[in-house]
Amino acid sequence: MDAEPAVGASNDISQHLNKLELTRRGELSCSDAAHGTIGQHCLLKESPTEIPMSNLQYRTAFCGDQPAAAEDYDLPDRRELALVAVERSRTAMVVTDPRQPHNPIILANQAFIDLTGYHSSEIIGQNCRFLQGQGTRQSDVEQISTALVLGTDHIELELLNYRKDGTAFINALMISAVRSNKGELLYYIASQRNVTAERKAEELEASERRLLMEIDHRTMNALALVQSIVCLSRAENVQGLSNSINRRVRSLGLTHQILAKRKWQSVGLELLVETQCGLMTDANRITFEGADLELLPRIVQPLGLVIHELLSNAQVHGALMRDDGIVRLSWSIENGVLALSWNEISSWMVKRPLNEGFGLQMVRTVVAQQLGGQLNVGQHDGALVITITIPDSTTLSPR
Repeated sequence: MDAEPAVGASNDISQHLNKLELTRRGELSCSDAAHGTIGQHCLLKESPTEIPMSNLQYRTAFCGDQPAAAEDYDLPDRRELALVAVERSRTAMVVTDPRQPHNPIILANQAFIDLTGYHSSEIIGQNCRFLQGQGTRQSDVEQISTALVLGTDHIELELLNYRKDGTAFINALMISAVRSNKGELLYYIASQRNVTAERKAEELEASERRLLMEIDHRTMNALALVQSIVCLSRAENVQGLSNSINRRVRSLGLTHQILAKRKWQSVGLELLVETQCGLMTDANRITFEGADLELLPRIVQPLGLVIHELLSNAQVHGALMRDDGIVRLSWSIENGVLALSWNEISSWMVKRPLNEGFGLQMVRTVVAQQLGGQLNVGQHDGALVITITIPDSTTLSPR
């Protein structure tokens, strides 16, 4: 839509002044008083004859602001230039009249029509509230209303507005009061700028920064676990050491796959246990039960390694060495503290003295350093009982 310049309707200025007066008194509609974009204070477009705005006599006279930069001599076309600048500006602008009920729009430029998609006849006489919609925050609306009631001369904020076709845009709104020489409030000038693309770009940039930080954090955690595996692994020969490290790194890799499938959101504790048990040949002798919990990503890998190490230790040194041995794993949560109870039961372990070997030492190190928790080892009726507590309530969330 091409811009429609403000042009005159007739040389009879009194005719236009009468129409303006009738409009203010409510005896003439806004659409009858103005056929174009400019609104109540524009001139009708029935004739190409321009009427200098300096000839118009407003009911309340006021002097406009002096130009911030201009030629030293008095610009004879200053008012006409100001009107042209408003109409041709690519910044959407409206003027409202707070002296009328509901502070209606009395002037809108072409950029405002292009931004909102409304026709001039649908804009003039409306309060700017018609751009608000379901997603507009009430707090933003109240902030504007409060500022207007208090007579604030300058208001600036961003809020969600809607075009005629229903599409939303983030509106960088600036409102300035126009006052008479006596301080009487005459008009509000409001500019609108669509900053949706800018805010989305900023949000994307911030999201990318968070993602990079998260990747860095996860990488450091994984490297710390690998470092622990390498440093704490023991074997009688090189081949045994290689097998020990590969087994643990494989466990770490499976946990990573689970996290990737869940898009690094959360992982169910039961799923984590099932995955680690799937690596064992004696999985049918392992039972587990507990609350339905979702673990946050940062504890999934270290906890998965802990479970794997306990299973391996039971298979090589503990209850699963004998056919009658079983393992029972249970967990619960109370006051944000996750508690896991590991029980190994076998007839041959009844008289076996408690000896905390290298595997439990690794588990203790990971629990303390990676999970910030505690590990306690004891015996009850000949069974090996290991209790792990993770006190940080932010390490997990209920489903």
